[in-house]
Amino acid sequence: MMALSLFGERQHLRHIEDEQQAAKELFALLSDARDVYLRDVVTGGKIYRRFAEDFVNSHRYIECSRTVCRNCHEMNIHIVKGLLYDCHDLIISHFTAASFTFEACVELKRVYDTGDSAIPNITRSQDRSIAPLSFGCAFSQIQIEEIADCANRYALFCSEITADDMAALFSCQSDFHIRVYNIRRVAILFDALHKRGFIRWNWQTVLAKGKFLLKKDGSRFLGTSSLSTAVSDTRGSDDAVAFGIRRVVAGLKK
Repeated sequence: MMALSLFGERQHLRHIEDEQQAAKELFALLSDARDVYLRDVVTGGKIYRRFAEDFVNSHRYIECSRTVCRNCHEMNIHIVKGLLYDCHDLIISHFTAASFTFEACVELKRVYDTGDSAIPNITRSQDRSIAPLSFGCAFSQIQIEEIADCANRYALFCSEITADDMAALFSCQSDFHIRVYNIRRVAILFDALHKRGFIRWNWQTVLAKGKFLLKKDGSRFLGTSSLSTAVSDTRGSDDAVAFGIRRVVAGLKK
């Protein structure tokens, strides 16, 4: 039960007495989940679904006989399960960030509590409804032109694109796709747009489900796993290209 012992060491709580301590326990659980995700999924190549199932099942019980503690832990593990299963992209966005803070934990709990309609649930076989794809953006013509110019300047795609191409991409136009020249640079652009509040956190899912990005060799469309790996690889990158792309995004006027 190594996972439980690590959890116990990180928590540093004898008993859960109030809401603040309950929040600290949730933070400890999510911090452990992040460590396991980075080790098993990012480094080890484990399937995300298997990681989520194994983590929840290995953290269900605590060595405490107090009813209040056991009930609180049961509630927290239920929250963790909901976040891991139903907020896949949001979780990955936080887990692949440079650090995971208590404030990030509070934000995840807020999303869980409010049931934000932008959060996509894992599709069940019996649920055939499909929500329309959207980046949740409203770029001006000038912004679209600047983003297209940035994409061409830093060779994100295999051919030069126009502002109309970029507008089609961000409006999720059906049957539209672009062949990617450098996935890392594309990840830098979209991650920067997300961090500046121009697009939603679930941009990886939108790109994958919409089949908007085609591999350089044209063999297949890029999925969420490829995009997630690219984001992880580029976080903290400070080379000239990354700096240039982020500078363009930072200069976009809302």
